[in-house]
Amino acid sequence: MAQRTWRSLQEWLPYSMLSLSAGILLAGLAPAVQAVPSGGYARPELLIQSGELKALIEAKAPNVRIIDIRDNVQYLLGHVPGAVHVWRPDIEDKNHPLPGMMASEARIEELLGSVGVREKDTLIIYTSSDGPDNGRLWWILAYYGFPLHQLKLLDGGIDAWKAKGYPTETMPPRIEKTRFRFLERGKVSHPLLCTMPEVKSALKAPDKIVLDVRSKKEFTGEEVKKGAPRGGRIPGVTWIEWKDVLVEEGLFKGYWKPSEDIRKIFSAKGVTPDKDIYMY
Repeated sequence: MAQRTWRSLQEWLPYSMLSLSAGILLAGLAPAVQAVPSGGYARPELLIQSGELKALIEAKAPNVRIIDIRDNVQYLLGHVPGAVHVWRPDIEDKNHPLPGMMASEARIEELLGSVGVREKDTLIIYTSSDGPDNGRLWWILAYYGFPLHQLKLLDGGIDAWKAKGYPTETMPPRIEKTRFRFLERGKVSHPLLCTMPEVKSALKAPDKIVLDVRSKKEFTGEEVKKGAPRGGRIPGVTWIEWKDVLVEEGLFKGYWKPSEDIRKIFSAKGVTPDKDIYMY
């Protein structure tokens, strides 16, 4: 079976939730292999477990940068030791007429340099279990060409770290700024972003799916995010909330569900590996 593309549309509504991007990669567009703790992911290297991160910190592993993408108050109340802080406005284009749009390549380079990231670093990104911003940052970095094998999401986020009794810090680490540049500057990953005409065309194609991954209230129009021109959804789209790929409760709350569970969620809505996926 040929691997299909998955794209995200940021032009439709601001603050699009993009965490399902990594979920689709994890779920199975390639032969599955075992991963911790549940297994079956096609790309298990996209995740790192709390215990693995703790071992890296204790070993003072070089070329590792931990990024906390929560609001400043949450960060200062306690973060993974050594984590630098990035927040949603840092990765948005402040000059765009619509809020929440992706920042430029130059702005992202400036941001990464300001928190001490080097081209050879492996980035471990986390948020809390109730937020999707780790997925959005992952998507933006992947779009601008940051190597996927150097991008990892902390499974379960900060909540999983705390649940294991691991230490947190309240003071930001000392940062040595860098002059960061994407290795293939100007060469973006086009399959990760789509245009409005492409989405309109996809709505009519049987081998394509346009996927809305926002909350149910946003999908129905009951809730309108600040800055959105109006509520509602693109007519004819499929809906799967981004949270559906995460464990809802219990010991592993906030962790990614096993790949087989994710496949079933997608398949039930007609989102299968033989189709191109356009999400927002």
